[in-house]
Amino acid sequence: MPQGAEGASVKAREILIIDDDPSVRECYGRLFRREGYEPRLEPGGVSVERNLDEYRDVRVVILDYRMPGLNGLELLRRLRGRDFTAAVVLVTAFATPEMIEEARRLGVRRVFSKPVDISRLLQAVEEFFIPRMSAGEEEGGRPGEGLPTGALT
Repeated sequence: MPQGAEGASVKAREILIIDDDPSVRECYGRLFRREGYEPRLEPGGVSVERNLDEYRDVRVVILDYRMPGLNGLELLRRLRGRDFTAAVVLVTAFATPEMIEEARRLGVRRVFSKPVDISRLLQAVEEFFIPRMSAGEEEGGRPGEGLPTGALT
């Protein structure tokens, strides 16, 4: 099973996948498990909010935008209000410039348009597990380090 760049344990490679579509959720789960991640699967915002303490150590969240009840950005706004700091990758078929801007304000690191290019999604998630540069090093242009306005993968 692959480990992170510095021999990180599987626990350190936990990701949270939030999608109301069970087939999508399970597909992502199998994909990331096969790549050496430990995916945690949730169907939507209510269960994530209720169990937030279980997800404090998760480094990356793959978040669907359109879900019943709270949409992905509404959920993220609530989680950020509770000091949830994981990197977030948003997946949507409904991107608008306004939605992209709101995602950026909430700290979404990457936005993927459906249908998702799986190899690019895997690459984006892996980038969040690469050790960060030291404070004195230049980070400009490093993929996944920010979401420019209108950035859509």
